[in-house]
Parts: sequence; C-alpha cells; structure tokens
Amino acid sequence: MPGLFSAIPLLFAENAAGAQGPGLINTLIPLLPIPLLFYLLIFRPRQLEERKRNAMLNAMKPKDKVLTAGGIYGTVVSVDKEQDRVVVRVDDDKGIKFAFGRAYIIKVVDSSPEKPADAS
Repeated sequence: MPGLFSAIPLLFAENAAGAQGPGLINTLIPLLPIPLLFYLLIFRPRQLEERKRNAMLNAMKPKDKVLTAGGIYGTVVSVDKEQDRVVVRVDDDKGIKFAFGRAYIIKVVDSSPEKPADAS
C-alpha cells in the first residue's frame, strides 16, 4: 500500500506551468440568461394573470353571475370597493344573500347563451 499513499501529494500538487482555466467572465456568460428566462417563464405570466383578475374584479357589477371560492354560484347584488366586499344572492325565490370578500370571487360566469358550432 505504499504506492497508494505516495500518490496523495501528487493529487494536491499545483501545475508548475501555471496554466489557467477559463476566466470568471467566461464562466458567468452562460449563466446570464437564466434570470431572464426565470422572469419570462415564472414572473411575467403571473403578473399578466393578476392584472386580468384585477380587471375582472373591478368590472364586476350588480346582476353579474359569479362563482365563489367555495363553489357557490350566485348573482351579485352589490359591490362595495371601499370595504372590499361583494353581496351575492344565491337563491332568487327565498332571497338568500351572502357577503364575500372580493378576493373570494373566482370568476364572473358568462350568462349569455353559447352558440352551437356548425356541424357542416
């Protein structure tokens, strides 16, 4: 086993010729696009979706059909932007109403009848 232990100093020896590896700039250049890709793939779509959602919540008005986070469908009775609250009527016959925070409205349901696609 003397041959094995005698090789250890050779592993830690520095190159006498002074040959250098790639510089710091050459190492960092391939890493520069990563933050840009991260922004374009992660942050930007999230910002666009948040803008779209805020526009939907700001455009919400009485008589809109909505879906809440709890899965309750109803009709908007009133929107109070100062208190960040929406009153939703759930049952038209009995007049049952719930008050929700605006953040708990998932989407405004399009109540217009859909046109069937032509089968021709």
